Amino acid sequence: MNWKVTAGRILFAVAIASLGIEHLVRGNFPAALFPFPAHFPGRFVVVMALGIAFLMAGLSIGLLRKAAITAFGLGVLFLLLTLYLHVPALIPHLFNGQVWTIIAELMAFSGGAFYASGLLPESLSTPQHYRFDRITAGQFLFAVSLVIFGILHFIYARYIATLIPSWIAAPLFWAYFVGVAFIGTAISLSLNWQRNLSSLLLGTMFLLWVLVLHAPRVVGHPHAEPELTSLLVALAMSGIAFMMAGFNGLKTSIVRTGARSSTRL
Repeated sequence: MNWKVTAGRILFAVAIASLGIEHLVRGNFPAALFPFPAHFPGRFVVVMALGIAFLMAGLSIGLLRKAAITAFGLGVLFLLLTLYLHVPALIPHLFNGQVWTIIAELMAFSGGAFYASGLLPESLSTPQHYRFDRITAGQFLFAVSLVIFGILHFIYARYIATLIPSWIAAPLFWAYFVGVAFIGTAISLSLNWQRNLSSLLLGTMFLLWVLVLHAPRVVGHPHAEPELTSLLVALAMSGIAFMMAGFNGLKTSIVRTGARSSTRL
């Protein structure tokens, strides 16, 4: 693996494992990300089960222990959670920016997990086209999420500008700029044009957000669940983007690995 995929895999794994730890320590779901109703049967058991699942998935991906199949299962899980928890809430509130934001985040998580499952080591008996199908599906989900993020940045630019640290000049400009960056990266991924560069820049931007925007807010509000969850979302997004930035460097190695396996047979 090249350094971009390795770095992205580790960042994504740390974010997912930390999300699991957050479930286990708080004994509750992140309120916006997984809004299970209070009367949901066996709610606490589901909290613990999801926490363990995310923690084990993060460790599996980070340590490369059955990472590909774990990442695939993680992608399916995020899709199911999106369909169950958020799509029904969106139907009567099509113009609710918060619901769209969470759907886009979970869609990006699912896409990143599918993408990782196509890149990470697994049995050589798995047909290569299955791996590329996962990569394609993951890239599509991630690109769609970026378009949603970009549109939301234009609609809610003035609100987003208030979230930018006061020491950064022209916050409204940066709110619009990031919206353009999201949509531009989505187009780049869709057209396969300068995808490595755009994904690398996107991953760097998200990582800077973690350090400059989210980390200080978590330090200032250590018991505020939304602040920590937002940091983990940005960290995961950075990891996904870095993995996509390293794809071309792996494509040849995947094909060659399959060729060597066929030769041995």
